[in-house]
Amino acid sequence: MHRNASRFRHLWRATLAVLVLASLHSTAALAERIDGYRSKMEKWVETRQILSREKSEWAVDRETLKASEKMLSQQKESLEAEIAELEQSTTFSDEERAGLLLRQAEVLRTRQLLEGALVALEADVEELAALLPTPLQKKLEPLLVQIPKDPENSRLPAGARLMNVLGILAQAEKWNSTATFVGETRDVGGDQKVAVRTLYWGLGQAVYVDAQGKTSGIGRPGDQGWVFTSEPDLAESAKQLLDIYEGNVDLIEFSNLPVDIR
Repeated sequence: MHRNASRFRHLWRATLAVLVLASLHSTAALAERIDGYRSKMEKWVETRQILSREKSEWAVDRETLKASEKMLSQQKESLEAEIAELEQSTTFSDEERAGLLLRQAEVLRTRQLLEGALVALEADVEELAALLPTPLQKKLEPLLVQIPKDPENSRLPAGARLMNVLGILAQAEKWNSTATFVGETRDVGGDQKVAVRTLYWGLGQAVYVDAQGKTSGIGRPGDQGWVFTSEPDLAESAKQLLDIYEGNVDLIEFSNLPVDIR
């Protein structure tokens, strides 16, 4: 009994030792498993947080991209509108430039025609001036000297030359529309001259007489200029006419003078 009890106790102790060792092994394994689960859980939580953060950041980025897309789309529309406007403006500019070129060509052509006509007009005016009465020629001399001798190389603007021609014609027309009294001298034979009063009736005729009423005559335009002829028989009528014109008489009467109508 003593031997069996001793053996039983030995076995019990051994069993307890095995149980304790098993228990210790099982507890260590469990703790290791728990640590593994905890590590995995932490990884899962971390992963969820990362996913949540990435999802949140992506939502923000998506809104930013949408806003950027909208802004770029508006800028594109604005640029397209500006390009269309510039193209239209360029078209207008081309049309305006073409119109200006056409007007410039027309002005140049008109100027050339004007200069050609002006040269002929100046020549006609010079020819006409030689046929005008001497007093009118002297009056027109400041304008006549401005007609260029070499029209092709004249530096005087065409506008100024045209105004000069118009001035000459205006003065001639004014003379032709009125009666003009002039004091001048006439040849009476040889080297002798006498002071006379001359009344021009426009550009058609003139009559002259001296102060004594002895020398008189008629003047008319000719092919080479004015021609004056002595008409002694007209002295009395001519003196009467000149006295009436100057207001030297109280009674106004008709004067009997010949008139040449052409």
